[in-house]
Amino acid sequence: MIAPGLDVQAGDSVSIALAPNNLLRASLVVYGLPLAGAIAGSAAAWLLGAGDAGAAVLALAGAGLGMSAGRLRLRQAACLREFTPHVTGRLPLAGD
Repeated sequence: MIAPGLDVQAGDSVSIALAPNNLLRASLVVYGLPLAGAIAGSAAAWLLGAGDAGAAVLALAGAGLGMSAGRLRLRQAACLREFTPHVTGRLPLAGD
């Protein structure tokens, strides 16, 4: 999305911004869900007494589920609007 009244063309160097709250939420979706899944899988392995190999498998399965949940969340239209950076300005060229 481009700020109103900003004249930019293809190839221009621009500055972009994302609201800090949206940046935090985006990072939680992208990194937090897989991490939470891996921790949950590891905890389940510990509770089941699955050993090292079982813990690794369940941690990977949990991380995979977390990634899948994040992908589903990011595919929603409302989510894309929240997490899309905005062009806030045009940067001067080296000769300007």
